[in-house]
Amino acid sequence: MGNSGEDLRPMKLTFSSLLLMAIATFFWMTLGRGDEVIPTAPLTTDSVPDSYVERAERWSYDPQGMRIQHLTMGSGTTYINDPVTYAEDLTFLSPDKNGNRWHMTAAQGQLHPEIKELLLLEGVEINQLERGANMQTSHIRLLLNENRAITDARVHMSTANSTTTATGLNLDLTSSQATLLHEVETRYAK
Repeated sequence: MGNSGEDLRPMKLTFSSLLLMAIATFFWMTLGRGDEVIPTAPLTTDSVPDSYVERAERWSYDPQGMRIQHLTMGSGTTYINDPVTYAEDLTFLSPDKNGNRWHMTAAQGQLHPEIKELLLLEGVEINQLERGANMQTSHIRLLLNENRAITDARVHMSTANSTTTATGLNLDLTSSQATLLHEVETRYAK
């Protein structure tokens, strides 16, 4: 019986050596190449700001050099690999060809400089200052090169003597021609 313990000793030593080599190989493969043991989430454009603006102004001019659009932002952020400026507290002002002014405000918006568009989002108010007309909608898209605003959302418009609701709006800011598109209903004050 004493001999069987001596026979197992080389086997135990060989097994221990193999186990030690397997553990060393495991650590070399996971740590030796410099890889992280815990992977991190890849960086996205949503997580890495590129620039910030506060109390910013943007002016646009027509070919004759006349100022036609004025945009102010309370704050805005652009992200790496995303040219869009995500803004808050926006005000947009644009006069028509007769000098009447369109004044628009929104809590949030997105300025897309590459396609010259501004999206006004959340609590959009549109006022024709000289005529006393007021409109509200959930969102509106401004085509800056065309000086036009469009939406497919519900629109509520009020003047001194009427209230109108509709779905969709096409507004030419140069001529001040507003076209309500669908489901138009007007109520006149008594």
